[in-house]
Amino acid sequence: MYHYTDCGLPNIYLRGGFDVLDTEEGDAVAIHNLAGLHKAIGLDLVHHMPALTGDAVRFLRKEMNLTQNTFANIIGVSEDSVRGWENGRGGGISSPADKLLRGLYLEHVNGDGGLREMTEEVARLVRELAEIERRDFEKCDDDWCLAA
Repeated sequence: MYHYTDCGLPNIYLRGGFDVLDTEEGDAVAIHNLAGLHKAIGLDLVHHMPALTGDAVRFLRKEMNLTQNTFANIIGVSEDSVRGWENGRGGGISSPADKLLRGLYLEHVNGDGGLREMTEEVARLVRELAEIERRDFEKCDDDWCLAA
């Protein structure tokens, strides 16, 4: 049995499917079909973990090849929120974000794309709306006025 900590999750153990190699630097482990293992881990997290931990959020985000910033923009939160979830600060990931992350991951492994595209479009529209609602003022003579 091999305790597979390189994935960033503390509770993953492998029963077979790996070779221990003797190298000049010491023992090394070669895992068979690493991509398949990571997919199995991700699907297990999505389908069986009641609430995603920070480590699970990080694992799923990285499996989708997303930076914290890109992931934050897709789901409409700040990068600091994502960083906080992954580091176990702030009470963990919110329930809506948890559900969205699970959906995005399932879509990622199934190769669809509609949910992510829709989520990115909503995030873009929210940013545009914030820009439209922005009110800029400028100094006009001795007073302030709404900028043109």
